[in-house]
Amino acid sequence: MALSQGGTYQAAQSTSQASASAAKNRFKVRILSPYQTYYEGEAVSLSAANRTGPFDILAGHINFFSLLTGGTVVLNTGFQRLEFEIARGIIRVNRDEVTLFADV
Repeated sequence: MALSQGGTYQAAQSTSQASASAAKNRFKVRILSPYQTYYEGEAVSLSAANRTGPFDILAGHINFFSLLTGGTVVLNTGFQRLEFEIARGIIRVNRDEVTLFADV
């Protein structure tokens, strides 16, 4: 580890850059139904399907909303894979915050 021109260790900069990079790879997710909250927390990816076909959401996804068809919604938290069966739904993506209303 060598000192950079600013007097900080390169390894320390790499660690802070790595944690900032990891934070950029995650987004907030809420999966709700009329009667319960299925999930509320951070995720790495979310997969679902609409009339056009299956799609994935990652951090930095463009803002949009869509009507979802029935099937399995797959959520990757980075630590585990969660699956939710829905009859239909609505999904909204806005600035790295995803809200999915299931069975509405």
